[in-house]
Amino acid sequence: MTEYIVNCHELKLSGIAENGEKAVSMLSEKVYDLVFIDINLPAVSGMEIFKRFSKSKTFFVITTAYSEHAVEAFDLDALDYLLKPFSFERFRKSVDKAIRYLAESSNSEIYSKSIAKESLNTLQIQSDSATHFVPIKEIQFISANNKSSVIHTHDRAFETPKLLKEIEEKLTKTQFVRIHKGFIINLEFVANLRYDKGGAYFIQLKNEDETTLPVGRSYAPVLKELLKL
Repeated sequence: MTEYIVNCHELKLSGIAENGEKAVSMLSEKVYDLVFIDINLPAVSGMEIFKRFSKSKTFFVITTAYSEHAVEAFDLDALDYLLKPFSFERFRKSVDKAIRYLAESSNSEIYSKSIAKESLNTLQIQSDSATHFVPIKEIQFISANNKSSVIHTHDRAFETPKLLKEIEEKLTKTQFVRIHKGFIINLEFVANLRYDKGGAYFIQLKNEDETTLPVGRSYAPVLKELLKL
């Protein structure tokens, strides 16, 4: 699970307890935002530790190969219950849930502000193996690819299972615009807007490939307005 944690940019690994006694000691000395705890710990079980600290400001995610403690864990307000073996995608869902709760929690005001500030400048992209944080200013355009989307920067392409519409909702409307059912562009990278004899519009981007993308007729008026044409 350590590998999963280091692949989540929002998380900072503050410590690892080899056994239950060490976990109790660490939790007694410091209030952590989020703790992933295994039920089968030597010396003191993870459930006993969770019961002892469940009223603290710490959010707990229970990890175990057994399901019989799930009801009790949620009765004690566990944030989540991960059954081993679990995938990075399932782990990521727990992290996303924790971030939402932490942002609303008074004991994480600084954390919440830092995440909010970062979210204004980066786009979080979940791929099959990792979470990427792409600077907004580096995104040139986004394209649809069946039931997924591809975020294009000057040197990389990040594919994510999110639909184009979902990504569009997270972007600044004055900087990014939908030009086609399959494309969103960053207005900062527009080189020119041209059209052919048949009246079809095309947008050319300011990049090494001089990428040219079609503009849907229904999207053209908004695009021209934003470009002040």
